[in-house]
Amino acid sequence: MPLVKVIRNGQITIPKGLRAALGIEEGDLLEVKLSEEGMTIKPKTAVDRDLAKGRFFQMTEQIRESVKDADPRELDEAIADAVAAAKKVTTRKIKDRQPR
Repeated sequence: MPLVKVIRNGQITIPKGLRAALGIEEGDLLEVKLSEEGMTIKPKTAVDRDLAKGRFFQMTEQIRESVKDADPRELDEAIADAVAAAKKVTTRKIKDRQPR
């Protein structure tokens, strides 16, 4: 396990191998949390809420237009399949980011 040294103003350098494993690059945002065991540092992404909200409603409208004549049960199944697929991708990304 690599050691890091705290320098001026509480700064630390995350070793290159860990940055590469986590996909951390210069300028990225990190979330730091304290727990009983110590602290955790996780990469985070900042999102412009207004922009994301606008894109969400635009995509929702496009989806509504494309499925307006579809069977509601088929839509429910397609949505469930899409959610399951998204969960698998997210889980795989999280596992891939964990140091080995």
